[in-house]
Amino acid sequence: MAINPIKMKKNRYPSVVYSIMMLAGLLVGLVSCKKTEGPSEPARIFKPSAVKIVSGETSAKLTWTAPILSAGAKLAYTIDFSTDSLFSSIKYSTTSDTAGVKVTDENIRVRTKYFARIKANATSTQPESKYIVSSSFQISGTQLFRPVIETEIKETSVTLRYTQTSGLSSIVLTPSTGNPITTTLTAADAGFKVISGLHAGTKYSAELFLGSKSVGFLSFTTPAATTYAVVLSPGDDISAAVATAADNAVIGLNDGTYNVPLGITLSGKTITLKSLSDNPDATIVNFKGFTLLGTGAGIKVAGINLNGTANSATYFADLTSASSNAAAANFTTITVDNCYIHGIGTGLIRGDRSSSYTIGAISFRNSLVYDITGSSSYYAFHLDKLVFASLTVNQCTFYNITPGLLNCKTTLSAAIPNISFTSSTFNNFGFNSLYVVMNASANPVNFTMKDCILANTPRSGTVLGVILSTGTGSSGSFTFNNYFNLKATVGGTDLTIPSTINQTANQTINLGWTIDRTTFELPVGSALRTASSTGGAIGDPRWTY
Repeated sequence: MAINPIKMKKNRYPSVVYSIMMLAGLLVGLVSCKKTEGPSEPARIFKPSAVKIVSGETSAKLTWTAPILSAGAKLAYTIDFSTDSLFSSIKYSTTSDTAGVKVTDENIRVRTKYFARIKANATSTQPESKYIVSSSFQISGTQLFRPVIETEIKETSVTLRYTQTSGLSSIVLTPSTGNPITTTLTAADAGFKVISGLHAGTKYSAELFLGSKSVGFLSFTTPAATTYAVVLSPGDDISAAVATAADNAVIGLNDGTYNVPLGITLSGKTITLKSLSDNPDATIVNFKGFTLLGTGAGIKVAGINLNGTANSATYFADLTSASSNAAAANFTTITVDNCYIHGIGTGLIRGDRSSSYTIGAISFRNSLVYDITGSSSYYAFHLDKLVFASLTVNQCTFYNITPGLLNCKTTLSAAIPNISFTSSTFNNFGFNSLYVVMNASANPVNFTMKDCILANTPRSGTVLGVILSTGTGSSGSFTFNNYFNLKATVGGTDLTIPSTINQTANQTINLGWTIDRTTFELPVGSALRTASSTGGAIGDPRWTY
C-alpha cells in the first residue's frame, strides 16, 4: 500500500501535542497528590517553635510558639524530657493544652541537665507535627545546707549543718570514687550532723533528703592524710621533740594538756605542731613562745590551744638571727590554722630586729586570738623592717588585743607586700596613740579589708586613726565591712576611713557589743547575715550559727 507523505505530515503534529499535554497533566496530577496526601509539608508548618525556659529552685517553666497552621484550632502537645539530646531514654513525659508547661522537682531530678522535646498532637484534620528540641536546662534545687565551716572538715570526718526542717530523713555522701554513705537524720540532730568514716584527701558531694526529695547539695574535700615524724602525749617534752626533728617534720599531739615552760627555738628549720584531733578545745599547750632563729626557720601550728598566761609568753613568734641579730636571715613561713592564741604579754609576731630579715607568707586562718595585752607600742603584727611577701588573716576573731593590728611603716620591701584581712571579727582593740588597723606610713602596700566586723576602739587612751597608708604605688580597699563605736578616745570622736582607701558597701550597724564581749554571734534576721561580698554573712563565720 502506498503511503501518502503529505497525509503523514499533517497527522504527526497533533500526536506530539497530545503527548506533551498528557505528560503535563500527569505531572500536575503527581504534584497535586503530594500536596493533598503526603504528611511531610503540613507537618513541618504545623511544628511548634521558639522554646523558652525559665528555671528556678524547684521548677522550670517552658513556653513555645504555637504552629503556623494552628490559628483558631484547639491544640494539645506532648512534652518529653530526657538527659540526652537524642532522647534515647525518656525520663518524664506529659501533655499540655496550652503553649506552655511547668515541670517540677517532683517530676525530674534537681541539678541534672535535661532536654525537652515538644510536638503538636494530631487533630481530626492534621497529622501530628515533628518535634522541636529545647536547649539544656536544670532545676537548681532547694538549698537547706549551710556553708561548711572549714575547721569542721577533718581528714576522716565532717560536720554538716542545715536548716532544721520537719521530715528531713537522710544525708548521702558520695565520694569521687567508691560507694555512697547514707546517714539517717532524726529531730534530735538539731540542725547538724557529724559524719565519720571518711577518707583523707577525697572529694565528696553531699545531698540532703526530705524523703525522696533532694533539698540540699554541696561538696567538700577532706584534707590529705598527715604523715607524722613523731606523735606525743601529755607529759612528753615538746621542746626536745622539736630540737631533734628534721626540717619540715610534722609533730603530732594527742589530746590533753602540755606544759612548755621555756621558749621553743627553731634554728634554721621549719616545724609543724598539729593536734591529731584538730580540736583546739581538746589539745592545750601552755607555752612561753617560739623563737625563729636564722635562715630557714619557720613555724606552723594547727588545731592547738596555745596559752601563754602560765609561762608569761612575750610573743607568739620572735624573729631573730646570729650575732645579736646582725646576721641576715631569710625565714620561711608562719602559719596558724584553727588555733586559739591568748595570754601574750606584748604582741603576736615581732619582726623589727633587723632590716636584713625576709619572710614569705604569714597566715592566720580560722583562729581565735585574744588577751594580747600589748603594754608597749608593739602591734599584734609588728613587722616593721621585715621584708614580707604577704600577711593573710581569714575567718579569725581578734578581741582584747594590742595597740593595733599591723605595723609595717618602715619595711624595706623589694616587692610590694600583699596584706589581706577578710571575713574576720575584731572587738576592743587599740591604744597608745597608734593606728588601730594598719600603719604603713609611706611604705607601699597592697591592702584589703573585706567582709569584716570592727567594733569598740580604743581599749584605753587614744588612737590616731584607722589606717595610715601613703606610699607611692600602694593600693587599698575597705569594702563590705561593718564597723561601729570606732572612736579616737573612749566615747569620743568617731574615726573615719581615709578617703585614699577605696570604700564600697560598708555599713555601721551597732550590734550592741561591749568591750568585755567574748562571743560575737550575729542576731537572727540581722542584715549582716547577707551583707558580704558573696551574699553571705560578714565577720568570722563561726559566729553565724
